[in-house]
Amino acid sequence: MPAAVRLFYALWPDAAARDAIAVLARDVERRCGGRAPRPENAHLTLAFVGEVAPDRVEALAAIGAAAADAGAPFALKLDRLGGFRDAGIAWLGAERAPAALGALVRRLSDELAANQFRVERRPFAAHVTLARKCRAPPSRERVAAVTWRVDALTLVASQPAAGGSRYHTLAEWTLGPAP
Repeated sequence: MPAAVRLFYALWPDAAARDAIAVLARDVERRCGGRAPRPENAHLTLAFVGEVAPDRVEALAAIGAAAADAGAPFALKLDRLGGFRDAGIAWLGAERAPAALGALVRRLSDELAANQFRVERRPFAAHVTLARKCRAPPSRERVAAVTWRVDALTLVASQPAAGGSRYHTLAEWTLGPAP
């Protein structure tokens, strides 16, 4: 068993949104240099937890289940291209994040902090990475919206690998109270 696993909570686009994101990623890769992630890796990170001892994964699953239960499905619209210049990352983001997304992120952050897990100090910025190691990430610009219905939250393990990280879903919860 590994000494630690690298974990994060994420939202995964449906097939149509994933395909649209892949088209944008290839365009950004061509215009800005860098490397686009594999299309199946497209996701929106809600909370990056980092390296965690295996015996703490169960606590993270309980946090995820509670956050999903308190949440509700929502439409996510990503319509803004931009970049993190210092990191060389191009992204697709939301001009206006839905309130349900903000509530889900706050719930996760509050519960992570209450359980002594790492919590991001920077304000949350809803985005999907389009390319890494860009020579010059794109300036902020509007793009045709990529929209999908978010109805599940996942806990994901990330393993570094040649050609990009490999992601494994450890748990997935439907948003909203159980029937």
